[in-house]
Amino acid sequence: MTTTTYNPARAARIAAFRALRARIARAVVRFRNGAQVTAAIASGALVTIGAHLTNLGADEDFRRRYASHAGKRVKAAYLALTGVDPQQIWTIKHDRAIQVCAYAPTDPALNCGLRAYTRTAHLVAA
Repeated sequence: MTTTTYNPARAARIAAFRALRARIARAVVRFRNGAQVTAAIASGALVTIGAHLTNLGADEDFRRRYASHAGKRVKAAYLALTGVDPQQIWTIKHDRAIQVCAYAPTDPALNCGLRAYTRTAHLVAA
């Protein structure tokens, strides 16, 4: 087994690279989403599943653990209700730009999809 000794110069390079990657990811997200979508997200006119779970009272660990699976259920419910895919937006996860679905906060597919997933059903009032 190979062990690596701590090297302050290497650690500084890695930290600088990670900071630069995070800055680039934020710029990419702002550029790809555009001004209107960025404003809609900031004002709450569009929400992601993670933001909606937080609004429902889920803690960060719960959100991290179940938002992806809940998002798949909500997307399926949205597709069943409307017949079209939901809007895709760019967001940052682990300093990388990824695409996620965004919904209106009052969209019935949000509650329908969360109710269909057993891990999040308790968050949605029956």
